[in-house]
Amino acid sequence: MATIAASTAAGVRPTHVRWELAVGLILPITFVMSLDRTAMTVSAPIIQQHYHFSLNEMSIILTAFTWAYALFQVPGGMLVRRFGPRRVLALAGLWWSIFTALTPYGAVFLGFVVVRIFLGAGQAADWPSSVSALQRWFPHRERSRANSFLLAGLYLGSFIGTPIVVAVADAWGWQASFHIFAIVGALLSIAWWIFSRDTPSELRAVNAEEVSLIESDGGFERTEDVSVGARAFLGSGQFWAIGIQYGLLVLIQSFFTTWLPTYLVQARGLSFASMGFLGALPWGAMILAVFGTGLLNDRLFLTWRARTWVASFGFALAAVALTIGAISPGIPAMITWMCVSLGGIGIVQVQVWAGCQDLGGRHAPAVTGFTNMCGNLTAAFGPIFTSLLVGIGGNWVLALTLLAAAGVLGIVCWIFVRPDRPLELRAAAPAAA
Repeated sequence: MATIAASTAAGVRPTHVRWELAVGLILPITFVMSLDRTAMTVSAPIIQQHYHFSLNEMSIILTAFTWAYALFQVPGGMLVRRFGPRRVLALAGLWWSIFTALTPYGAVFLGFVVVRIFLGAGQAADWPSSVSALQRWFPHRERSRANSFLLAGLYLGSFIGTPIVVAVADAWGWQASFHIFAIVGALLSIAWWIFSRDTPSELRAVNAEEVSLIESDGGFERTEDVSVGARAFLGSGQFWAIGIQYGLLVLIQSFFTTWLPTYLVQARGLSFASMGFLGALPWGAMILAVFGTGLLNDRLFLTWRARTWVASFGFALAAVALTIGAISPGIPAMITWMCVSLGGIGIVQVQVWAGCQDLGGRHAPAVTGFTNMCGNLTAAFGPIFTSLLVGIGGNWVLALTLLAAAGVLGIVCWIFVRPDRPLELRAAAPAAA
C-alpha cells in the first residue's frame, strides 16, 4: 500500500485495464452467450411447427442444453484451474459459437438434441472462467462491483434479448439470429484471447501501480500452489451450503425465467403484447439491484458478516414479495411485487459469486462450477416442479407460495457458508496440527 501511495504522490496512478476487461469483454461475452439461449427460446414455437415436433420432443430439445450446461460445470471449473481463464474462455467461446451457428441445421429431433448438448457443454466453461478472471484481476474491495457487470451481461439477455431476437427474425428469418450471435460470439472470443491474460502482470498495458493495487488486496499473487483434495471439498459444510443455497435461489428464479409469461397471460389475463412489456420489468429491477448491491458491498458491506445478513435479507425479500405478488388482485400491485422479488434475488446473486471467490481461494473455479451446477440442476427441475404444484392446487397461488418457502431454507444455508474461512485454510489446519 505504501508503494501505491508513493506512486500516486509522484503523479503515477494505476491504470484501469481491469475495468476495461470487465466492461469491454466479460460483460459482452456473457451477454452474447445469453442471447444464444434466448434465440432458441424465442424460436422454439417456429421450430416446433416447421419440423412437426411434439410438445414432449420440443421440451427435450430445450432441456438438453440445461442438463449439459449443469453437468459440465465442474469439469469446466477443473479446466480453468488447470489451464487458466484466458485459454479456456477463448476456446469455449469459439466452441459454443460454432454450435450456435449449427443450431438451425439440426433438421431432425436427434440432431437438435445433439447440437444443444454440445452448446451447453461449451457454455458451461464461461461462468467458472469469468469468475476466476475477475478474482485474479480485481482487488477484494472491488470484486462485488466487477461481479455485477458479469451478472448484468447475463440478465440483459433476459431483459432485452427477446425484442432483439424478434426484430432479427422479422427482418431476416428465425435462422439469422443464430448466425449473427455466432459471429459476434466468435469475434469476442478472439478479442478475449488477444487482449486478456491470466494475470495482470502479464499484460503490457497494465502498469506496476495497478498490479500492486490488485495484489495488495487479495488479487492474484504468485504464491506456491496449495493442493486441496476432493475430501476437503466434500467434507466441508461450507461447500455444500453455498451450492444448496444457490439451488434454492434458482428454484425461485426459475419461475421468472420460465413461467412468468405464461402466468401473466393465463392467470392474470394479459394480452401477449402487454405481457412482453410487463414481463421485462422484473428483469430491469434485477439489473438495478445487482449494480446497487455491488456498489454497496464495496463501499459499505465490507465484511462477510455484513454480507451474510445482506444475502439473508435478499432471500427474505424475494420470498415475501413473491407471496404478496401472488395474492395481489390488481395488475400494477402484482407486477410491482414481482419486480421487488426478482430484485431480492439479484441482491443474493452478488453475494453468491463473491462468496465463491473468497471461499474457494485459488480453487474458486471448482467451487464456482459446483455452485453453478447446483443452480442449473434446479433450473432443469424447477419448471416441472412448478407445473406440478399448479396442478395440485388448481391455481398459481399455492405454487408461488411453496416456491417462496425455498427462501427460508436459503437463509439457513447462508449461516453455514462462511466465505471468510477459505477451504485452503480448512485443509491446511490438520496438516499444521
